[in-house]
Amino acid sequence: MSAVSLSVLIVTYNAGRDIATCLELLASSRIDRPYEVILVDNASTDGTPERVAKAFPWVRVIAERTNHGFAGGNAVALEHARGEAILLLNPDAFLRDPEALTGLLAHLDAHPDVGAVGPRLTFPDGTHQVGDAGYEPRPLSILVHAAGLSGRLGRRGLYLASRQARGTGALDVDWICGACLLLRRSAIAAIGGLHSPMFLYGEDVDWGCRLRDAGWRVAYLPGIAVLHLQGGSGGTRSPRWLDGLATIYSLRNAGRRLSSPAFFSAPLRLGFTLRALAYGFAARLRGQPDLARKAEDMRRFASHLRSLRL
Repeated sequence: MSAVSLSVLIVTYNAGRDIATCLELLASSRIDRPYEVILVDNASTDGTPERVAKAFPWVRVIAERTNHGFAGGNAVALEHARGEAILLLNPDAFLRDPEALTGLLAHLDAHPDVGAVGPRLTFPDGTHQVGDAGYEPRPLSILVHAAGLSGRLGRRGLYLASRQARGTGALDVDWICGACLLLRRSAIAAIGGLHSPMFLYGEDVDWGCRLRDAGWRVAYLPGIAVLHLQGGSGGTRSPRWLDGLATIYSLRNAGRRLSSPAFFSAPLRLGFTLRALAYGFAARLRGQPDLARKAEDMRRFASHLRSLRL
């Protein structure tokens, strides 16, 4: 059996056409080392594992009868992985730049204290996708994000703001979005693997914060861009990402001042409500449907937080 330096792990659930695009672009990427691709399918009902096995025979397909969630599916894939570098790649994350993966690997190679590295994620129109990296969910980072102050005067919010995701220099962060996340195997071992208390959403925040706890750096490379459709198996603009984040907030702040779950939800709810009003006003003023959609998203997020039980 030939040596493998990189293992690409993909977890699917009713991935539709996205997975074919993902694998085609991965295959056309310039990767400077031997690699393998392991796809774990979480009991899809749309024929995803059969289609992949037929169209991409170089991919190792593991068809599960149970939906293990994102973390659980990656944990299954990791059991079969042979690489020292582990890339987690969503089926709706597209490596349009053939040099993107090489750039991530080069950074990991050059910085032995970095346990994880990730790119800037973008929407199809090329704009920055807020939520691709950020800082530990603490009371202050929640407040900074809710107030829209991320990146202003050096303030660190829950998410990197678009103003922070510019340039080419690496940024030290606390976590990277799992849609495209390159990890060092020894770093994964240091945190006990890829298991997480979250089923879907928030696992990447959990992994990144635990890597930092274990002494590893987490690096964000804004000069490397990867397209992420966002939504995929979880549904576009779903508010369920707040559920995982709330769980992480409770776990990371247990026993600390201002650790009440209400302190998590109240500032965010207020922030979403104010943004919904601002987007709605701007949509009426400018007649732009995309702003109206953003306003509806903000209202949906605020409503979800009101019903959230922590």
